[in-house]
Amino acid sequence: MNSPDTPDAGTPGAEPHAEITAIHARLDAGDARMARIEKSLAANTAATKRVETNTSDLVDLFVSFKGAFKVLEGLGKIAKPVAAVVGLGAALLSLWAAFKGIFK
Repeated sequence: MNSPDTPDAGTPGAEPHAEITAIHARLDAGDARMARIEKSLAANTAATKRVETNTSDLVDLFVSFKGAFKVLEGLGKIAKPVAAVVGLGAALLSLWAAFKGIFK
């Protein structure tokens, strides 16, 4: 399927066709680009893993704070009725002290 002006690939010393040379050059450039992309991706993956490792403790801390705030919220709900009971007790003690002082 060779034309008269195209050298036969099987002939020793034959120069490859210019289009074939251009295709090989583009493939070589693509290989080099892919190697750079893979190297960049590996560096990016390593950086992402470092960030994940560094922030995992911070995420654990926030989860702990979330639990602590739930406990504090529960204590806040209890504090209002307890304050009312303590206030009532203080009022009764004051009333008792006042009556005790009057009838002495």
